[in-house]
Amino acid sequence: MKKVILIIILLIIVIGIIVGIIYFNSGENKSNIENNNNSLSQETMENNTTNNGMGNIVNNNITNKNETQNLQNEGENVSMANARIKLTVNGNEVFVKLDDNVASREFLEMLPLTLTFEDFNSTEKIATLPSELNVDGLPSGYTPEVGDFSYYAPWGNVSVFYKDFRYSNSLYKLGTIESGTEILGNISGNFEVTIERVS
Repeated sequence: MKKVILIIILLIIVIGIIVGIIYFNSGENKSNIENNNNSLSQETMENNTTNNGMGNIVNNNITNKNETQNLQNEGENVSMANARIKLTVNGNEVFVKLDDNVASREFLEMLPLTLTFEDFNSTEKIATLPSELNVDGLPSGYTPEVGDFSYYAPWGNVSVFYKDFRYSNSLYKLGTIESGTEILGNISGNFEVTIERVS
C-alpha cells in the first residue's frame, strides 16, 4: 500500500514538473510574440513618420516651385500697353515709348535705376545695366536709327542713339524716344540719368 502511495506521489510530482515546464514555455512564447508585435508597431510608426516627413518635403518643394512659377508668370505678364519711361538728366526729361518684347519687359522690372552714361563712337550714349536682359526669341540684330533706345547684349548696356548707325548683331531695340534725343546728344563727358516708369 505504501508503495502505491509513493508511486502516486511521484506521478503527481512529475506531472507538476511537466505542467510547469509547459506553462513556462508558453509564457516565454507569449512574451516573444508581444515583443515582436511591439517591434513591428515601432517600425510601422517610424516608417509612417519617415513617409510623412518625405511627403512634407515633397509638398514643400512643390509649393516652392509653384510660388517660383507664379513669380515668373507675374514677370511675364507685366503690362506693356502704352508703357513709357522717363529719363531725367540735368533737370531735363526725355520720354521713351517701350516696345512689347521680353527684353523691354525685363528692363521695366529693373526700374527705377540711376545709370552713368558715356559717349560711344560719337553716335550713341551708353550705360551698363546691373544685370543682363533676356533676349530669347528676338531677332539677332537690327539697324538702329536716331532716337532708338536699345540693348547691346555682349556688353550688357543700354544705348540711346542720337545718330543713325549700321546693322549690328546682338543689338535689340527696347523702344523709341518720343522727344528730347538732342538733349542727350549734346551732353559731353559722363553724366547720370535717372530712369523710371511713368505709365
